[in-house]
Amino acid sequence: MRRFEEVRIPTGLEKPPQMDPYDGTTCPDKNIKNIKSILNYRNIRGTVKCRLFATTLQKGGKSWYKILRRESIDSWEEVCRKFLKKTT
Repeated sequence: MRRFEEVRIPTGLEKPPQMDPYDGTTCPDKNIKNIKSILNYRNIRGTVKCRLFATTLQKGGKSWYKILRRESIDSWEEVCRKFLKKTT
């Protein structure tokens, strides 16, 4: 598990954000921009963003997430950086 997987999801955010998931065939930049927009609108900060980001991934995107080393990501910025590095 990544460090942020232990983070409690705030009430009302138990369901994944309403957006098209990243599946490895869609634009990774667009996925990051969409999730940032949704989470900023809801005033979500810190590691909760990391936890919710994982819910926007399917298929190829989920494969990337699953191979991350245990405790390899500490921040939202690092999630974005590693995701974009791997997918672009």
